[in-house]
Amino acid sequence: MGQTPTPSDVVAQRVQELRKRQGLTGKELAERCRLMGAPGVTASVIANIESGRRDLSGRRRRQVTLEEWLILAQALHVAPIHLLVQVEEEARYELTPEPPQPTHGLQREAAGWVREWIRGNAPLTFTNEQIYRGEVPADEWKSDNRRAREAAELNKQVLEALDKAFKIPPERWHLDDEEEGESNG
Repeated sequence: MGQTPTPSDVVAQRVQELRKRQGLTGKELAERCRLMGAPGVTASVIANIESGRRDLSGRRRRQVTLEEWLILAQALHVAPIHLLVQVEEEARYELTPEPPQPTHGLQREAAGWVREWIRGNAPLTFTNEQIYRGEVPADEWKSDNRRAREAAELNKQVLEALDKAFKIPPERWHLDDEEEGESNG
């Protein structure tokens, strides 16, 4: 493949990598899919997904469906995002098959940035950030704040436990090695 891989190409590559890493045959992966309620994801379908069945121009004849992507992620025990986006942070990710208009988006983004976009953490180039952020459900904002408060409380408890266990005064928790060496000397 001399061109930047499409999302279906990336899913195919990642499915094959993970299947092999887990020591599964296509038939065994298909059996997992069948047991999870997707009998249509057969060994033949998996082989076609992995190979891409290219036409004369090098394009896939068939894209990976949303349903296949989700069931394959479940069957391989990974989050769907880890099939959809390359592992390498700087790899280029082709969002569309054709170049967009110059002011309406970029055809390719860095894989790390695309992962953040899919997770809902960062908009892509040329995205209206107000609309992007406005679609986050209120429950998610609350849960993020709650997680931050819980993490702060846990950190406080850990520091208090350290203080109690080692009788180290709080002002000494952040000494660097040089100061520590002077006090021991």
